[in-house]
Parts: sequence; C-alpha cells; structure tokens
Amino acid sequence: MTRHRPTEERRAQILAAARQCFLERGFHATKVERIARQAGLSKGAVYFHFENKRALLEALVEAEFTRAREAVDEAAQGAPLTGGVTALLAFLGDPADERHRFFLLTGELAVHDEALRERLVAHHTHLLQGLEDVLQAWQAGAVMSAQEARGVAVLLKAMADGLQGSWALGMPADGATLLAGLSALIRLRLGRPEGAPP
Repeated sequence: MTRHRPTEERRAQILAAARQCFLERGFHATKVERIARQAGLSKGAVYFHFENKRALLEALVEAEFTRAREAVDEAAQGAPLTGGVTALLAFLGDPADERHRFFLLTGELAVHDEALRERLVAHHTHLLQGLEDVLQAWQAGAVMSAQEARGVAVLLKAMADGLQGSWALGMPADGATLLAGLSALIRLRLGRPEGAPP
C-alpha cells in the first residue's frame, strides 16, 4: 500500500519514473506497467494521473519548456548578455543531469512524430522570441541593432541546445569556462576596429 501524497507530488513521482524508463528503454519499448513499477505504484495509479504513455511524454516536454521560459524571464531581469547567459547556465544546470539525455530523446522522437515535432518547434520558437525580446530590451543603449538581437538570440538558443547535446554525450564544460568564453567573445566584438566587417 502506497502512502497518500498530494496530487502534484504524486505526478512528479510518476513523471520522474517515466523519464527514467524512457531513457533506459526508449519511449516505444516502455510499458506503463514498467513506469508504475519504477514509481512504486500500481498501473491504475499512473492512469489516474495520466491518460496514457503519450500524456506522460507530453507532460515531461511541457515541464522542460516551462523551466526554459522561467530562465528567459529571469534573464530579462538581469544585466545585459552576461546576466542572461548566467541565467541560461542556471537553467541548464548540472552537465550530468539526465534532462540533457531526455532533450536528445525527444528530438529523435520528433523526427518521426509530426505532432511532437510541431509542439517542439512551437516551444523553441516561443523561447527564441523571448530571448530576442530580452536582447532588444537590452539594446536600448545602442549596444546592438534589432537584426543583431535576433542573430544573438538564435546563437544563444543554438549554443544552449548544443550544450545539452554535448552534455548528454558526456562531454561537460563547467560554467566558469563557459562564462570566460563569453567574456572573450564580448571583448572581440567590443575590440573590433571601426568599419571592420562584423
């Protein structure tokens, strides 16, 4: 008999088990029974909170993008660029976190799943717009043009995606090294001679 827990706590327990099972066996090979066993619950308890295995996957995807949107909102409160990248690194967290492997898993699934692909593209587009909005707000001091803000947003998003992919493969880089690299890139831009091509 499992102890009664609040709904959100129980859902989090089931989602953690589902993510672990998806990473171990793949989405298609994972059965709801296995997720229930991993969570220490009955299959009925899983179905009480989630309609099916697909609903579990979608809830995990939504949770990740909620975290990402919160990171963008935090970046909007910080100092230009360096503060934003610090918030981005805080979102990415520990390179060993299994969330990075889950990021690769959902991307692979989306290649053959149009509905999931559309959902991921919509989320990524929303995040990209959020990053661009943050950068355009920071450009008030004429640090960058609107076109540059869009380009930097695309590059920051691509770097975050690339870091998650690298970390999922076991190729970590610590936050201090990444911030040092960012500082070097900023110095390169600021040190560019007048009239030199970007």
